[in-house]
Amino acid sequence: MTVCSIAGRWIASLPYLSALPGLDWVGPVSGDYELVEMGTATAIFLFLPYCHLRGGHVTVDLIVMHAPRIVQRATAVIAEVLFTVVSAIMTWRLYHGLLDKQRYMETSMLLGIPLWWGYAAGIAGFALLTLVCLYRSFASLRATPDSDTQVGDA
Repeated sequence: MTVCSIAGRWIASLPYLSALPGLDWVGPVSGDYELVEMGTATAIFLFLPYCHLRGGHVTVDLIVMHAPRIVQRATAVIAEVLFTVVSAIMTWRLYHGLLDKQRYMETSMLLGIPLWWGYAAGIAGFALLTLVCLYRSFASLRATPDSDTQVGDA
């Protein structure tokens, strides 16, 4: 999207383009920032559950890496439960944000896209993330204390 918009802006600035008939439509993409912003947010929201299911989130285990395995396991369980709570709260707050955007009929500035569409994608992603977090929380509770594999490893 950005490349097309920049290329269109560059082509439209060429002095000989105005002399060519039928190319007056060439120019920057109107609302390119809005489309990229909404598309990027949607992609991030929808990849969060997959990333967490695969165990792809960054963990900082410098404090517990030399601790006994039971401490490492307890820390992992607490982290999974906290992430479940945070993702559930984010889902809830995104839902209320969606209701506000719908109520006030807010739209993007250039294209007039209803802003609640982005919130709907966010809710879908975070609701799925909450389910994945629940799954991983229960899986981390069921893991044996002496197993070397983490919940997301396959």
